[in-house]
This record gives sequence, C-alpha cells and structure tokens, in this order.
Amino acid sequence: MRRTVKTISAGAAVLGSVILGSGAAVAAPQWQSVGKVTSCEKSVAHSAVGGVNFQGCLVVSELGRAQVVLVVNNHSGRAVTVSGAIASDFGDASCEQMTLSTGTQRACYGPTAAVPDCYDWGAGATGGPYGGTVRFTVNGVTNEAKSSTVCLNWVDFPG
Repeated sequence: MRRTVKTISAGAAVLGSVILGSGAAVAAPQWQSVGKVTSCEKSVAHSAVGGVNFQGCLVVSELGRAQVVLVVNNHSGRAVTVSGAIASDFGDASCEQMTLSTGTQRACYGPTAAVPDCYDWGAGATGGPYGGTVRFTVNGVTNEAKSSTVCLNWVDFPG
C-alpha cells in the first residue's frame, strides 16, 4: 500500500510539472511573484512617487529561450496604482492595472521565445544582443528603461 501511494504521489508530481512547466514563468497580463531572473539592469526610481522603483530583467533558460521581465518595488510608505508593458525581441506584453501595496515586489513577465543567433557582419548588418524595453506606469505617469540583454551564440559571416 505504501509503495502504491508513493508511486501515485510521484506520478502526480511529474504530471503537475509537465502541465505547469518546470519553473517556467507565467506571461502577462497578471502580475506575478518575482521568480529566478538571470540578469537585471540597475533599478530606476520612478518619477511619480519616491520609493517606487523598477528594472528591466531577463530570464534565460538552458534551452536557449528567454523573456524580458519588469520587476517593480514599492517602498514609498503608501499604496500606488500601477500597470506595466514590455516591448522585446521575444514579443510584447502588458500587465493589468493593480494596486501595489507598500513593501511589496511584483513582476510582469513577457512572452518566452528562442534567442536568435547574434552576428556582426559589418556595414550595419548586426543582430543582437537581444532584450527589450520595460514601461512602468505609476499613478498615471509612465517611465521606461531597458532590460538586460543576451547573446547565446555568435555566428560568422556566411560564405
């Protein structure tokens, strides 16, 4: 009986990770808890309210897929109304308006896509590094910043 219960539990855990994805971040429009990010640009103070900060981050998987993430923090001492948007090489997204309580941190995850090869063939023919721009609106005022970027594979000039 004990072995059967262990087998069923293990099977349910595997099925759950297949259905939900193994640690994969859920894309917008819902704000999420901040998960593991690969890299972030420096945090920026939002111009509308002191103590509200944001930054453009990047999640890169071992499978060569990436997504831009808008990470926001509120240490202003009061709740603020926020929304967010991402324009990236991996796709665009927006996160719904919500109230961000003081002392909280949230993330808006953009779409996940394969990271294209990077190249520099001269005469303006370049590709990469890849990333995007995050836009963060607080109480109706929008600020923007760049995300961190990635190049996983450099390719030579064909020929």
